[in-house]
Amino acid sequence: MFPDSFELDQPYKGEAIDEVCGVLLPEDYLAFMHEHNGGEGDIGENYLVLFPLEELAAVNDNYDTENTMPGCVIIGGDGGGELYGVDENGRYFNIPAPDMGAEKASYLGDKFEDLVRNIVAFRENGG
Repeated sequence: MFPDSFELDQPYKGEAIDEVCGVLLPEDYLAFMHEHNGGEGDIGENYLVLFPLEELAAVNDNYDTENTMPGCVIIGGDGGGELYGVDENGRYFNIPAPDMGAEKASYLGDKFEDLVRNIVAFRENGG
């Protein structure tokens, strides 16, 4: 799913985390995170950082996600103002950090694999 230039983290070994901000995390995302617990690097012409599971609560507190985007969880970003997340319906999305709000989200798929694949297409198409 990821190119060799993407550095995957070590498997998650902490206590079970299956929800953040009251949002259940999708099983496909949790399966990936239990195996790799995030990572970062280039995917296509884009940069992606997937935040470790144990950092998600703090990241979402910092962005005040519960108030700015109820029912959503930020799971990553591009290191330059674009964030990636998942909503309570299991839909993955992109959102500009300075302008958070559900109406600003661009949905990129219903599977974690779709998110990764569509980040490249989304950014190439001017998203």
